[in-house]
Amino acid sequence: MDAVPERGTGPAGLSAHQDVVGASPMAAEVVVARQPIVDLDGDVVGFELLYRPSHPDAPGVTGDQMTAQVVLGALTIGVDQLVGDKAMFCNAERGVLVGDTPVTLPPARTVIEVLETVEIDDETVAGCRDLVERGFSLALDDFVWVPGAERLLELASIVKIDVRALGREASAALAARCRAYDVRLLAEKVETDDDVAWARAEGFELFQGYAISRPNVVRGLTIAASAVTQVQLAMTLLTEDVDFEELEGILRREPGLVVQVLQMASAGADHGLRRQVRTVREALVLLGTTRIRQWVALTILSQQPGGGLDGLATALQRARACESLAGSRATGAPDFAFTVGLLSSLDLLLGLPLDQLGTTLDLDAELKAAAFRHEGPMGALVAEVSGFQREVDTDPDEPDWSADVDAAAAAAFAWAMPYVNTLAPA
Repeated sequence: MDAVPERGTGPAGLSAHQDVVGASPMAAEVVVARQPIVDLDGDVVGFELLYRPSHPDAPGVTGDQMTAQVVLGALTIGVDQLVGDKAMFCNAERGVLVGDTPVTLPPARTVIEVLETVEIDDETVAGCRDLVERGFSLALDDFVWVPGAERLLELASIVKIDVRALGREASAALAARCRAYDVRLLAEKVETDDDVAWARAEGFELFQGYAISRPNVVRGLTIAASAVTQVQLAMTLLTEDVDFEELEGILRREPGLVVQVLQMASAGADHGLRRQVRTVREALVLLGTTRIRQWVALTILSQQPGGGLDGLATALQRARACESLAGSRATGAPDFAFTVGLLSSLDLLLGLPLDQLGTTLDLDAELKAAAFRHEGPMGALVAEVSGFQREVDTDPDEPDWSADVDAAAAAAFAWAMPYVNTLAPA
């Protein structure tokens, strides 16, 4: 496996390393490595997303779990933050191809790399055809000619040839054989400028390797979903007719999952277009039952452990109180207020300042302005509720707030704590 530097520069000059020092124990780190792919002009056309463990002692994972963690990492960090407007190349074991491991990234911006270890049979070919019909592109990774290879070549858009492993003579012969198909040739593992020059002369159109750039690690934080929530989500989605109201009720207690759902819906499924998404319900409707089922399968497959509960309790109480007050005061849409309140608590859950979160999360601009900068009427409401929470924590005997805030906070506490208590260790 390639050595990976810990720092680098990402799309639009963004740092490829997010400082996670001082993070809350509630937070779980997500790690994704990316390596650029360039064209004949040296312009970046995409990034291959690569699995990296979050720490040296991390337990081993299967190939499908690697894909799941890479996809969820991309959704947590944010597609735009991770790759800008470029394509994402994502490795795929057999599980991805046959539908056991869903890829919930936007199809128009995602290239599925069929690994060389995948057996070519009727099931995998049918799965590849289905992915293409859904808008994904296919690349054949570390390609070598094996029986049945032409069946995948007829579906693929890109063929990646490892010139270091095969050598120049064999690589050139394989490239010539592939030209009978409508594919672009990508020379991977090009390590020197001479390798790139040779590949250009042989008719390769795309290039990836140390001569272009080593992989860079991008780190982010999420609030891992509890095992209880994962079971609840799975049970809800097993029913034939999914109740979005019930599903929303489950998700609203998991801030980390809310962020993923909002960013997944915002990224857009059709043509990679971004959409403004401001509430959990709106995100669920836009995504639809199929994509939500796929995403839940990924969260369960990734097996990310959770952390402490104090921050979660505060976040849920704040979100619920904001929702209640927005309705009683006619400040704005209650479900929008809930989302704003929940996101405004991410500093408690992740241990990162809100201004940093505001620049890294790919969310609706008005949503971020209210949640992270307390702008507008909804931002003022969140500031009021969070101020009440701070004063009650520091001086519980003399809270100086209006009766409706006190009542809303008390009701929110009663709503949130039964759920939080189910997560406490016995």
